[in-house]
Amino acid sequence: MAEHPIQPRAVASNLLELLQFRARSNPYREAFTFLHQDEETTITFAELDHRARAVAAAIAEHAQPGDRALLIYPPGLEFIIGFFGCVYAGVLAVPAGYPNPRRPTSRLNAIVEDCGAAVALSTAGSITALHASRRARFPQRLRWIATDRLDLRRKDSPQLSGFAPPELAFLQYSSGSTSDPKGVLVSHRNLLHNLEMMLQAQGFAPDRDRDPARSSVFWLPPYHDAGLIGGILLPLYEGGHGILFPPTAFLQRPIRWLEVISRRRAAVSLAPNFAYELCARRAPADLPGELDLSAWELAACGAEPIRAETLDRFAATFASAGFRADSFYPCYGLAEATLFATAGRHPARPAVKTVRRSALANHRVEYAGDGGSGAQRFVGCGHAWCDQEVLIVDPQTRRRCPADHVGEIWIRGPSVAGGYWNRSEVSEQTFGARLADSGESRFLRTGDLGFISDDNLYITGRLKNVIIVRGANHYPEDIERTAGAAHRALRFDGGAAFSVPVEDQENVVVVHEVDRRTGSGDLPEVIRNLRRLVSEEHELELYAIVLIRQGGLPRTTSGKVRRDHCRQLYRSGELPVLAEWTAHANRVEARKAEPVTNGSPAAIRPGSGAGDVDRLTEQVRVWLTDWLADRENLPAEAVDLNRPFGEYGLDSITALQLGSELEERLNIRLTPVVAWKYPTPAMLARHVAQQASGATASELRDGAIPERRRTVGAFDRLLTRIEALDEDLDRAAVDSLEGSGSTQGIR
Repeated sequence: MAEHPIQPRAVASNLLELLQFRARSNPYREAFTFLHQDEETTITFAELDHRARAVAAAIAEHAQPGDRALLIYPPGLEFIIGFFGCVYAGVLAVPAGYPNPRRPTSRLNAIVEDCGAAVALSTAGSITALHASRRARFPQRLRWIATDRLDLRRKDSPQLSGFAPPELAFLQYSSGSTSDPKGVLVSHRNLLHNLEMMLQAQGFAPDRDRDPARSSVFWLPPYHDAGLIGGILLPLYEGGHGILFPPTAFLQRPIRWLEVISRRRAAVSLAPNFAYELCARRAPADLPGELDLSAWELAACGAEPIRAETLDRFAATFASAGFRADSFYPCYGLAEATLFATAGRHPARPAVKTVRRSALANHRVEYAGDGGSGAQRFVGCGHAWCDQEVLIVDPQTRRRCPADHVGEIWIRGPSVAGGYWNRSEVSEQTFGARLADSGESRFLRTGDLGFISDDNLYITGRLKNVIIVRGANHYPEDIERTAGAAHRALRFDGGAAFSVPVEDQENVVVVHEVDRRTGSGDLPEVIRNLRRLVSEEHELELYAIVLIRQGGLPRTTSGKVRRDHCRQLYRSGELPVLAEWTAHANRVEARKAEPVTNGSPAAIRPGSGAGDVDRLTEQVRVWLTDWLADRENLPAEAVDLNRPFGEYGLDSITALQLGSELEERLNIRLTPVVAWKYPTPAMLARHVAQQASGATASELRDGAIPERRRTVGAFDRLLTRIEALDEDLDRAAVDSLEGSGSTQGIR
């Protein structure tokens, strides 16, 4: 790959100097705005600096520079204040997803133990809810600080006078095993170099005193690298205005993301591929006339495999709203490289290559022109910037691959992090790779596979996930994509392909989620179509096909399919199976999946009403009966409206969908997880009827609520794993998305 040795500008030597510079040069400029329902909260650069100092003084009472501080916040500006309070105090911030008080906190506790956190920062209400939970267990050594309750008049701690922060800025725990989390060591130097790379790659040369500031819009959670670095630190670095809103707001109504961009005339936003796909598929036939995306200069796409078809569909859908296809900005990165690794020059239409799958199976690249059967389209993710190097290396020989060959992506440069916290051996294996042909060392082994063509990096899969059958290489992502297109009943991006040994040979199993509205009589046809399509597209005979309940596919907290775990569940017979086919039996065995419960929400006593409220309550009850019968494939008479939603397998993403549909039909505002606060259909029906207060009773006549639209499975795939918090619900946590994916884009 050609090098692009642009030297970073010297803006600051660390994040502390950067914040102080902004607070001095533009003290009253809006730094960040957080949108929540009909309210917004804004903080200026000077206010951020002042409040961060107060947090630092509180931290200094319990921790020393170099200690670790856990950040456990609901969506909002307090996370940003807490993060910079850590920077001021010289402690290493450890961003963590907000835990669901009703579920075990094994991953969070594993992070606490791994980093040895001394303090934990959050809001007062969150701390109360976490400690009230019988399932939340934290080490007693943790000292909790409610950053929203500090006395802002307190003076700086003497520890902060003339203070220079340590080399490391924070620990980024990447997605993966809940029992073995690894904290990436991110330094101030890494961050500033990465931020400068992003601006230069975007072709953006900011006048740091310009007015008005460039605005960006983000809903990705800040405890993951894309949300923190792209959504918070980049606007601060360029002196722009960061506009943030919670993931649940996107979950409930995806087009809300575009409406915020339109209303705020935002220039920048980043989202995973699935978000663009979801907006395109759920866009109304007639776009609102006020939707104007003409100011959107940079529509970054990352955090999961980027699909050319998605970009084409989104551009065509929103062209009438002023969206330009050359605004797309495909990029690639990973936490071990701080965040950003490659991207192309901007503006430009995304580069797309169509290659033959048969050649990829042998690690070669053969271009297929216009495509056809057996072809795959890949989106280019650009090249390296600012003295970074990106190579394609044979993972076995550790030699550079020749042109038009697939190999492992290796990266070297100032943005590559310093390793994993307290993991010297694993760090050396991952961050200390050496080329066998030249002896050059200190490369980061990404574990991602790809090739370079015309100065563009194309990602093809993950090294450890390659399936080898009879000497041929197959990428599970390709098999999963083919399987998902085999039948309308199969969930979009809801499958896992992996190999199992049978009689000393590797055989391929496909596990796939089925849309909950699919009847059992359709399952044999689904399996027949899936077998046929995989055979035609990949010349691969499957050993087994397992159709499972929607939401039953195991995933990481960032939404990645846990293929190894899925393999274990398959072999132990613990998957929520609806139907299964195996080659040796050559028959379909159908059975009802076991319902999966999500805990028992706290009972809330509904209010009472009469007249129109009573009639509306009954109409909502009828609709909920049909809704549950359709979802569970049950006769209507088998639905008991006094049973908790959890007994029907209602997960948090489905609760969001349910609330959104009721909002839309009744023209009322509901909290994102209303189905958890009113945990039975009967209670929920009464509540929403009271909310509507009889005024919309005529709108909810028989047939007024339409049949539910089929949602895109990627919505479930990536959004069901973010732990977001709705503060109106006594800190009841919601599983939603944290923005990541597998190999392509920033993950």
